[in-house]
Amino acid sequence: MATPQNKKIPPKPNTTSGNNPLSAWLNQSGNAFRFSMERLWFNPMSTWITLTAIAIALSLPTSLHLLMKNLQTLTADKREVPTITLFLKQTITEQRANDLAELVSDLPEVEHVRFVSRDQALADFRKITGFGETLDTLDENPLPHTLVITPRLRLLGDMEVDMDGFSERLKKYPEVDDVQLDVEWILRLRAILSIAERVVLVVSVLLGLTVLLVVGNTIRLDIENRKEEIRVTRLIGATNAYIRRPFIFGGIWFGLFGGILSLIIVHAALLFLVKPVGELASLYGSTFTLSGLDILMTLKILLASSLLGIIGAWLAVSRYLWQDESRN
Repeated sequence: MATPQNKKIPPKPNTTSGNNPLSAWLNQSGNAFRFSMERLWFNPMSTWITLTAIAIALSLPTSLHLLMKNLQTLTADKREVPTITLFLKQTITEQRANDLAELVSDLPEVEHVRFVSRDQALADFRKITGFGETLDTLDENPLPHTLVITPRLRLLGDMEVDMDGFSERLKKYPEVDDVQLDVEWILRLRAILSIAERVVLVVSVLLGLTVLLVVGNTIRLDIENRKEEIRVTRLIGATNAYIRRPFIFGGIWFGLFGGILSLIIVHAALLFLVKPVGELASLYGSTFTLSGLDILMTLKILLASSLLGIIGAWLAVSRYLWQDESRN
């Protein structure tokens, strides 16, 4: 009588290669590899449901990682933000303002200094506000020379500069009338990202446990459906390692294919957001664009998903073998 497809007997242990343990192990592993791949698609609907659940669980922490990565690039370039603006006294000449700019640029706390003359500031103000006719009625330019300083800051971690102390030092220059700090927003962003990093870590751990449960439950159901097969293989001398091997390969496939599907979901969502994010950035005069996962991170995700599959399958099979041995 033909064996039903859902009761397919796995390959018998290799007894002809007893004199060559490595050859026997390779032969058994190859058989388990092929058998687990074939069995994965015995019930395609169930397999796809499992893979989808794994992919959704993995796509969320991956998406959060991408969000963090893109937020960190907001200040990773050389744009002059955050800044410290020095408003010079009205009596300061342009040459003296340039000399002060060179002096300040030599300070170790300073990344870059940009000099904005009062004429340039007035032209910019005229262009932005449209109050050209009103400004023409003024007897003289009311705007001072300014120095826009980009300090040496890191988005995450300790700041290289004590901003309050540094601003007080800048106020002591006789040419300086006022100092305006534009770094409060980055301090808040740094605090938010620090919290977000921990949230991503917690979510990743929880969803990793979810993947373990999904894979473990799937393998457990497969074991229940194949109890008779396992008993037959035990009668002909199969070891626990031999029984465990095809299930471990099955866990690898669930983890690996689920990870691949999660990457497809993440990149599809990324493509969906590229255009609106680009349009929003252009409204603020920025060239910011969303970046995707690099090759190294992609490999790490696939490795982690496969490892979760292995652990989930190992736990499920080991639990069954322990219970089976305790009954006997």
